[in-house]
Amino acid sequence: MSPTDPPGSTASGPCDPLKIVFFGLGAVGSNLLICLAELAERDDVPVRFVVYTIDPAGARDALFHAERLFDRIRFIGLPDFAPIFAGAAAHDTEIAGAALLVNAALPEFNCPIIELGIRLGAHTVDLAAEMYNERTDRTLTFAQYDHDAALRERGVAALINQGISPGVTDFLIGGCIHELLAAGRYELEIERVDLYLLEDIEADSVVFSWSPLTALDELAARPRTLIDGRMQVMAPFGMARYYAFPNEPRPTRQYPLYQEELLSLHRAFPEIPTIGVYTGGSEVELVKALFQLNLLSKQTLPDQPELTVEAMVRAILPGMQRPRRIEELLRNGVIRRTHFCAAAEIRVSETVRNDRQTVVETLGLSYHRYQGLLGSPYAGATYISYPTGVGAAIMAWHTLQYARSVPGEIVGVVTGEDLARLLPRASADAIRRDLVAWDIDLFQSLRDATEL
Repeated sequence: MSPTDPPGSTASGPCDPLKIVFFGLGAVGSNLLICLAELAERDDVPVRFVVYTIDPAGARDALFHAERLFDRIRFIGLPDFAPIFAGAAAHDTEIAGAALLVNAALPEFNCPIIELGIRLGAHTVDLAAEMYNERTDRTLTFAQYDHDAALRERGVAALINQGISPGVTDFLIGGCIHELLAAGRYELEIERVDLYLLEDIEADSVVFSWSPLTALDELAARPRTLIDGRMQVMAPFGMARYYAFPNEPRPTRQYPLYQEELLSLHRAFPEIPTIGVYTGGSEVELVKALFQLNLLSKQTLPDQPELTVEAMVRAILPGMQRPRRIEELLRNGVIRRTHFCAAAEIRVSETVRNDRQTVVETLGLSYHRYQGLLGSPYAGATYISYPTGVGAAIMAWHTLQYARSVPGEIVGVVTGEDLARLLPRASADAIRRDLVAWDIDLFQSLRDATEL
């Protein structure tokens, strides 16, 4: 702990700052914290952060353009979060009265942090599920749901799989589907939902905007798609299709992906028979090249039978660059262009004039103003970590404000699809407007699905 850190709080009172506790503070977490601080300042809400991290120096460095916030952040270095989860007295005092616990570390901490939130009476938020395992394959249910009943009994919520994708994508798709179903249209049927993701970067050197190990984990799990009500496993990089994203000069090749939205949408809307998630762009093509060169093989090396080809590649792949280096690459023009985009197509049929009409509702988000981060507190973020952190912050902030004003309305395990149903129209509209205010464009259109 630094002697300049603000002292630990005492018992919370009605005029005390809102306390938000972070577990980890890396590429996404730093952007999430900055955005929460900006939202609190705008809404005139005093806020104080407690940051538990294994690397306090690295956490401070991730905020190197937001040092003005240090007077409201208490950095606490720990080699392990276990003492906090076990209820060590010193940590219980530190986090007493917390309104929100944020898992900005690893998905494996989702459930321990939820259990801590239940004990403290605090809401929690996480960014992704620990889903690439036999249990999730068998149940098609995220582990966080084990705590749904206890959360409801305690009167708090676990906001799960938040961020930009999953998170904001679920919220936008869920909002559209809830409105369609509530309209009471005659014999309306949602035939399918397809979500297309673009992660594209043009640079003079290889720059990973997220951990390549995450991509390898997704690949090892093999893509899945819900087709006619049945979950089907597919070969990696098979069943490709092209999709034309806004702000792109040409269609992008897309590949099936096994990601949280697939299970989350299926759970929220089990009546929709076909749901698919697809991804593409330069970073995906790089992983595809590794796969096609057999560099992700489980085959062992001839002279080292204990080492697989994939394990060797995992060991030598470069990780994400530090924020200062990312800023330098952007400022010097090494990173020339980036675009993160998510577009969902919802295919709907209904009876109109005694005939079936099919339309496609397209909606989504686009972040393509990466150069604008230079000179801002977010400089040093990647074009993926910025919208992920900002998306999570905006969703969590408006949900927390509503949950505090109307206790008991937001409880249990809550996804983006659930928030689209539970939040009042004013809060949902505020989320959309804030996304745009933080340079994440939204789009929506409707077209006849009849082939010309």
